[in-house]
Amino acid sequence: MYTHFRGIHLAWSTKKTKDEGKEQKKDVKRPVKSPVSIDRVPTEVVGLDEKMEGGVPSGFIVLIAGNSGSMKTSVAFSILYNAYKKHNKKGMYISLEQSKGSIITHVERLGMPLKGMANPVIIDLSKVRKDTGKAGKEEKIDWLGSTLKVIKKYKEAFGCEILAFDSLAALYAVNEFDNPRKDLFYFFEGLRDIGLTTFLISEIPKGQDVYGIYGVEDFLSDGILHLKAEEMDTGTNIYLKVVKMRQTHHKRGFMPLIFDDGKFEVLKR
Repeated sequence: MYTHFRGIHLAWSTKKTKDEGKEQKKDVKRPVKSPVSIDRVPTEVVGLDEKMEGGVPSGFIVLIAGNSGSMKTSVAFSILYNAYKKHNKKGMYISLEQSKGSIITHVERLGMPLKGMANPVIIDLSKVRKDTGKAGKEEKIDWLGSTLKVIKKYKEAFGCEILAFDSLAALYAVNEFDNPRKDLFYFFEGLRDIGLTTFLISEIPKGQDVYGIYGVEDFLSDGILHLKAEEMDTGTNIYLKVVKMRQTHHKRGFMPLIFDDGKFEVLKR
């Protein structure tokens, strides 16, 4: 996983991406159908999956949103790490914020050793951009469309089922939007078409009651995990709340989140 993968040609585009049943007789008792079973990706956060029917429905796009210092990156990587280690589900971690070396050092210090593990695949997107040689200074790059192409190619090359993307804020910083609401709609639809269970790290704007910079990410996503860091005299406390998760009965309200011995756990309040 530490090796630069060759043979994958990533073309960066400069164009924008486009676009009650029949009435029952009173004297007939019909059998009650059991709920349809949904394939889910466990977060492996101790105490969380049991509060949302076993995890995140496969193929969903989920925001991991929070303020600075709320361990968004750590939670996202932990989900990928445990998906492969415990369930043999391959994943990729795409970063626009940290180098591959920095991510590896960070997660290993948290107790997630990567030596000998072929997964998750860590992709430094800024490095990929340099390697393609397509980022001319005078050329306008469609980072939304090009990012979708990268994700699709890596999915096909490595058989990945799960994606963590770090972060939306960093992507917005390099992409030039014509119409943010429209452009993001097509970006999210593009992610759904690729068919991965996707975790998008999103910064919550200070003082705003939204889960993304443009205020539309809430509606475009299938689920939201809200992480909140609160400064106390004794240190920083982290809390987690499942704001929404479609097709899922889940517990509402913030729960204290702790990290110990290489794993996350939510506590009862």
